[in-house]
Amino acid sequence: MAFNIYSMFLSLVIGSLTARYLGPENYGVLGYGASLVTIFISISKLGLDAVIINELVVQPEKKGDYLGAALVMRLVASVISVIGISVLVLIIEPGNELLLTVTFFQSLAIVFQVHETFNYWFQTELKSKYYVMSSILALTITGAWRIYLLYSSASVEWFALSSSIQAFVVLIMATVIFRKLAQLKLNASLDDIKYLLSRSHHFIIANLSIALYMQIDKIMLGKVLGEEAVGLYSAAMTIALLWVFIPNAIINSAMPLIISERKKNYSGFIKRLQVLLLTITIIGVMAGTAILIFGKLAVSILYGSAYKESVITLYILIWSTGLAILGTGLSVWIVAEGLNVYQKYMALIGAAVNIVFNLIAIPKMGIGGAALATFASQFVVQFCAPLLFKQTRPMIKIYLGSFSMINRGNAKMVLSMLKSVLNKKK
Repeated sequence: MAFNIYSMFLSLVIGSLTARYLGPENYGVLGYGASLVTIFISISKLGLDAVIINELVVQPEKKGDYLGAALVMRLVASVISVIGISVLVLIIEPGNELLLTVTFFQSLAIVFQVHETFNYWFQTELKSKYYVMSSILALTITGAWRIYLLYSSASVEWFALSSSIQAFVVLIMATVIFRKLAQLKLNASLDDIKYLLSRSHHFIIANLSIALYMQIDKIMLGKVLGEEAVGLYSAAMTIALLWVFIPNAIINSAMPLIISERKKNYSGFIKRLQVLLLTITIIGVMAGTAILIFGKLAVSILYGSAYKESVITLYILIWSTGLAILGTGLSVWIVAEGLNVYQKYMALIGAAVNIVFNLIAIPKMGIGGAALATFASQFVVQFCAPLLFKQTRPMIKIYLGSFSMINRGNAKMVLSMLKSVLNKKK
């Protein structure tokens, strides 16, 4: 949690200074480009995140082979993605040389993010602290870089290099530490590549659907209304996401305990899950209420009068963020029940709803319409899409049942859960 707080604070302070310096239009160019890059990042991962760690645990004798294969797969996919991003920008924004340059600089991070391959090993060996140390150093160096750019009155293109510099530093650090600690010979055979791809290809569609579902609003805003609208929307989204590290830490801490309870005591599993869902719901309502009260002041302090149009959008996005976090909590049940495939279907539904709503709402309501489309798609994914499948319908009943647990005894469980997370992260 210390890293999350440090990251949030540094990103917020330097990010707000950057937004003030660049203004909504240039800040929007960065946001527009980042959304396009995020789509291709989801593709370049090839779904390996979902399978590789399990393979390393189940077949430890194949660690060198699978890590080598994954590294080659990520490198090839990353280079293709960088080319694909430039081609896409040329198609959807012909003549926009600034956006083309910005997205190219940002897309270099995709290649450098092959360092995530080494993180698979760090996680299986319970040595993630080394990867976190690399990330902290990279974040600090990138922060210093952005401060230098502000001091030297640099153009927006140089700010676009920030994410790539951060990924490059992590790559260098992670590579050095991995080579020192792992003592593994990396190999990459075609058979291993085919095997990993056969296990992961289902997750490529799922990850792409989720990325589209989360980023399509900014892409459509950029296409329909221009970069300034993306800048205003991005400012609101940044504030709306400030609080999510708290429920995410709770979910990550509680998830192993809840899933292990599934095998021993199903009723206990449901009770623990409902306490988790109730906890993150309460936190979400508190965050939403705080933004309704202090949101206008927060926008004014962080971004200035140039971003005042972001306030109404922020009031909507804070509740969309709450629904997204609730979805993360509900996914604990999906994973425990082995119903992961339905996450892909629900993400596809969410992406479709988001696109349709954005097409209707953006021309009529501007950035507020995009925020409403995001809220609508989140609501559909969390509460409507599960009802379409017999296997996922119980999830809604479980969540609604969590509200019946509001009593003194369960309040103590909620406080205990919060305390355990805080103590664990110290």
